[in-house]
Amino acid sequence: MLLRSGENLFENAKRFVDENREVTIFSAYLKLDVLKKLNESNHVKQVIVRWEIEDLYKKVSDIELHNYCLEKNIGLYRNTRIHLKAFWNNNNKILYGSANVSKRGISEIGNYNFELNGILESITVEDQCYLNKIILNSEYVTEELYNTLKTFIESLDIPNVSFPKLPTPPPTVDYFLINQLPMTSSPELLFDLYKNKYEDHIEASYAAHDFELYNIPTNINETDFFNFLKLTFNQHPFIMSFKSAIKTAINERNPERNSSMQFGAVRQWFSNNTTTVPTPRSFELNSYVKVLYAWICYFDESYSWNIPGERSEVIYFKK
Repeated sequence: MLLRSGENLFENAKRFVDENREVTIFSAYLKLDVLKKLNESNHVKQVIVRWEIEDLYKKVSDIELHNYCLEKNIGLYRNTRIHLKAFWNNNNKILYGSANVSKRGISEIGNYNFELNGILESITVEDQCYLNKIILNSEYVTEELYNTLKTFIESLDIPNVSFPKLPTPPPTVDYFLINQLPMTSSPELLFDLYKNKYEDHIEASYAAHDFELYNIPTNINETDFFNFLKLTFNQHPFIMSFKSAIKTAINERNPERNSSMQFGAVRQWFSNNTTTVPTPRSFELNSYVKVLYAWICYFDESYSWNIPGERSEVIYFKK
């Protein structure tokens, strides 16, 4: 069924958000009041917008989105190359088409645009890779970037407006976003998914992220796959920094626990070192940590982890 502006587009877009627990929105232009109506369920977890200076100055996109995303714990990214409009459930379902998240686009208010959207119930891993590629090549909107953009906008003076260009920088600028961590449960499972030996839509969506994060070549054999992944993973600045923190950790009260970190210390390290604000809550961070521990210990025999006394996960550097 086609979703048509002025008829059934907004209600189906809102239903998509309501029915999916995690939603990523790609929208070149985005108006905050429309997003608020769509996100009454608080299921939107990521937003990628174009946010050219001209867009913000002309108010086809709202810079106030930044504060809303902080309040709602939504990851906000800027990519001046995007033109697509899509709602993705971070798995294998997507609503996509021509409509921006705006009053004249998806909201069907007043003199709305003529828009068409549709829903696909099962997109491929290759499709998911494409979406992850866009996110990983986008710039996380930090407080510093927000203030820079706001200053640009406020400095412009009508009628002689010359819009400055502030292109999206290369993705290598910031390695300390949460999305720079692996998501697949283990490297072995990632290889199974690489060879299409494992059927699980959720894990497949995680794998699509990891294939793009580590730029894994296509059609390589098992040995080359693990050699490439080991090298790329261990040389990632986030991983190198975290492993170093474990190795040099000092416990003044219990020196025998030097070179180890409990979950509380790990959470504090994430809070101090990751760019993503706010840091994930404990129950959200826990899933990241377990996957990260598994990968670190798989690719480096100098590290191990366990749950002593069924309490806090502890990762160790073997002295």
